[in-house]
Amino acid sequence: MVKKNLLTMDILEGIERSDGCPLCYLWAKSEERLLRHLLTNEVVMDPDFRKKVTAAKGFCNRHMHLLYRTAYSGHTENGRGYARYMQGVVEKIVEQIAPLTADLEGIELADSKIFFLKRKQKLSLLDNKIKHAIRGQKPCPACESLWSLDRIHLHTLVQMLEDKEFRKEFKSSRGLCLPHFLSAMQMLNRAKFENPLIVARTLIETEIKSLKLVGSYLSEFVRKSSWNFRKEPAGPEINANHMALILLAGTEGLYQVHKKDIFEETTGS
Repeated sequence: MVKKNLLTMDILEGIERSDGCPLCYLWAKSEERLLRHLLTNEVVMDPDFRKKVTAAKGFCNRHMHLLYRTAYSGHTENGRGYARYMQGVVEKIVEQIAPLTADLEGIELADSKIFFLKRKQKLSLLDNKIKHAIRGQKPCPACESLWSLDRIHLHTLVQMLEDKEFRKEFKSSRGLCLPHFLSAMQMLNRAKFENPLIVARTLIETEIKSLKLVGSYLSEFVRKSSWNFRKEPAGPEINANHMALILLAGTEGLYQVHKKDIFEETTGS
C-alpha cells in the first residue's frame, strides 16, 4: 500500500479529479498557485528573486501575460508587484543596449570595401549583444519552478507505481499525456527504482489503452460528422478533439519554450 504523505496525496488527487493526465492537472494547479505567490509582497520584495527575474529578462511570453492578468484579477495588489519586476527588467535592458550606439560611430557613412566588411562585423556583433540583452541568461523563473515541481510529482508517481494496488488504480485511469509519458520513461531509465520493468509495462499498457480509446472516439467523431450519419445522437466522441489535444500535447503551457534550457541545467548534459 502506498504511504500517504503530501506528495502521494497530490498524485491521488490528480487521478481522482482529472479527466486526463493527473500530472497535467497538478501542473495547471501549481501554475495558478505559483502566479499568485509571485505577486505576494514576500516574493516581490525579495531582492534575490528580483535579480533572478532581471537576469531572465522577465518571464517567458506565456507567464508574462498570465502574471499580468493575475496582477489585475483582484487576488493581488493591483499591479504593484508586476511593476516592480518589469522596472528592473526595463532598466537592465536599457543599461545594456544604450552603449551600443557608440559602436556605430565612424563606420556609418564609409563606403569602401574594408569599411563594408567592418560594418558587417559590427552589425553581427551588435546582433549578438542585443540578443544577450533581450533574451536574458536564465530561463523563465516561473517555468523553472514548475519544471522542478513537475520532476517531484513525476518521481512520486513512478515510485507509487511500484505498489501493486496503486498500479491497479492507475491502469483504470486515463494514464498520462504523451509528454509526461515520455518523461516518466526517461526517469525510469535515469533514476533507481526497485521494479522499473514492471512500472514500464504498466505505463506502456495504460498509454496504449488511452491512445486506442481516443483513436476510436476520433474515428466515431469523423464518421458522425459525415453527411450520411449527421443525425445520429452524439456520444462520448463529442469530446474527441479535446481528448486528443490533452493526450498528445498535455495541458496548455506544459514543457514549453524553456524546457531545453532547464533540462540542461538540471542534468548537466
